[in-house]
Amino acid sequence: MLPSRTSLFHGLMLLFVGLMLLICGCTSLPPGDAGIPIESLTIYTEQNPPYNYEENGTLQGLSIDLFEAVTEQMGRPVSRDQIQLVPWSEGYQAALHGNKTMIFAIARLPARETSFKWAGPIYPYTTVLFARPDSGIAITSTEELEGYRIGVIEDDAAVQQLLDAGVNQSQLVLETNVSTLVTELQEGGIDLWAYSQTSGRYFARQLTGNAYSFTIVYTFPDIPIYFGFSRDVPDATVQSFQQALDALKADKDVRGISTYDAIIGRHVPLVGLSHLQYLTEEWAPYNFEENGTAGGIGVGILEAVFADIGVNLSREDVQIVPLAEGFREVQNGSSVLFSIVRSSERDPLYQWVGPFTRGSFVIYAPMNRNITIASPDDLNRFRIGAVEGTIENTLLTDRGVNTSRIINAPAPEDLLRMLEAGEIDLWATGDLAGRHQMMKTAEDPTTYEIVYTLSTNDFYFVFSKDVPDTLVSAFGQALENVRLQRDAQGVSEYERVIYHYLGASCARQTFTDAEVIALVNITAADIGRNTPDTFRRINAGEAPYKSPEHPDLYVFVYDTNVTLVASGDNIRQVGVNYHGKTDVTGRPFRDEIVTAAIADGTGWVEYVYSNPLQTGVFYKNTYFRRAVGSDGKIYIIAAGNYQSCEEV
Repeated sequence: MLPSRTSLFHGLMLLFVGLMLLICGCTSLPPGDAGIPIESLTIYTEQNPPYNYEENGTLQGLSIDLFEAVTEQMGRPVSRDQIQLVPWSEGYQAALHGNKTMIFAIARLPARETSFKWAGPIYPYTTVLFARPDSGIAITSTEELEGYRIGVIEDDAAVQQLLDAGVNQSQLVLETNVSTLVTELQEGGIDLWAYSQTSGRYFARQLTGNAYSFTIVYTFPDIPIYFGFSRDVPDATVQSFQQALDALKADKDVRGISTYDAIIGRHVPLVGLSHLQYLTEEWAPYNFEENGTAGGIGVGILEAVFADIGVNLSREDVQIVPLAEGFREVQNGSSVLFSIVRSSERDPLYQWVGPFTRGSFVIYAPMNRNITIASPDDLNRFRIGAVEGTIENTLLTDRGVNTSRIINAPAPEDLLRMLEAGEIDLWATGDLAGRHQMMKTAEDPTTYEIVYTLSTNDFYFVFSKDVPDTLVSAFGQALENVRLQRDAQGVSEYERVIYHYLGASCARQTFTDAEVIALVNITAADIGRNTPDTFRRINAGEAPYKSPEHPDLYVFVYDTNVTLVASGDNIRQVGVNYHGKTDVTGRPFRDEIVTAAIADGTGWVEYVYSNPLQTGVFYKNTYFRRAVGSDGKIYIIAAGNYQSCEEV
């Protein structure tokens, strides 16, 4: 029997609607009672950055942004205002027992598989065990967890992970909020705290003022996190949500970045930072072409930051461009440019991270000209070359040089050629950058001299204004890690890079050796009276153990095994055994300090070390003293002074 015109018309209309939904990418619910509107669900989340959290009264995070995008894709947009932020156990129990509930982000574990319906995955989740730096706890396998009191959020995925690893239920200390666990860990109520690595660092910074107040002693395998639905939510609703999420992952732009990737990239640095372009100029030794790829101090430190965060990029992903082009690109968006001097004119145009090193800007002149610059006024008598768009132009005009006396060129080699040809009289550039260019292209590099110093400045990474704060902040934190974290040899990657290109430097002394000795003696007396409290105060960076006036004057303490038990400068080193570890030159100075202190009682040791107040690595002279603590143990207390140029 042939279909009627009416039924044929209805069929064609249904086909048309279906095609339109396919074209627009909408994945709304099927008709009838096959599903329920997503907005009719009760939706829960928790305070767990960067996945979901409240900041400045607004819910934020990658799963919050993803939820909004998914519901928009479904054609049923649900505002984040409809999401309830509650303690994890409250939302978990509500979703577990039904009543049309959704919860995220929830780890999908085998033990939970049949308790919820799932849409995802959202992103991997890493649980770690935090300990106090002075605890001495080191975990290489879960079999070693026996006997430890482990704090954990009630109903958190970490509970099941610990039980699956063989931890006895009696070892778990269950709480409903993070602040309680942080306090218990600080005060010794628990030995370990099981939580997300990223979130744990966030709460440590928020609650203690230092993201690295606690040391990670064990890391569990990653687990996927999902949007979870109570069992009474119809399958069709869950399927529609999943289809919309899949569509966000599949739809890619011309760069190959999907909507999902872009959302994750706003919150996860190892993803978001990989989406940016990295630019620098030819300005050795800070950044220059080296063996066919970008090299130099800035590039080396950038690679170390990539490694710290886990970004799958290297120096081969850095483009060397004229500085003016680099500034244009970073102003257009989604770019990073380095090594850049901060100035009042540039400051509002970018986001700044650093400084990571420093250098001097100088005026070079041919020796045979016998040019003398006694004051800035003398500069106006000469034609001065500078690369266009660089800080040298600002430094010159700030000193009263008329712009008509400044001659710009696109690259350093152009200016050196002009200087050799007599087309300019002077060349404004970095001291090391200018010398490097002369070694490369000058007819005779020895025929030029520095006749004037314009300025000594710090160098930064600059980010486009559209780069999310989370990425810029994470880059800054990683840069700090590169400076402070030390490898198996006892050297930071920052020290390696700086020493490779610049060697060690002298420093301007701001305090006396007598003050160093006095600090060591005060600390020794305090340790003799109350060792635990003194160590606590040293690790907190309290005065007098870290000078408020001179933060590069601080005390540090070893035991007789060369384990650092207290540090006024860098708490993340506390608890590390430094036996056999060296400075960047290969000198085992820590062993020398401990050995000499045990044998002689006091003394001085010289080595090369970074300075918390200055970029670079410097010659340092450290005074040490053997002392007995109130606990009856022998300790070696030390503090140092960076050496002045007259002493080196």
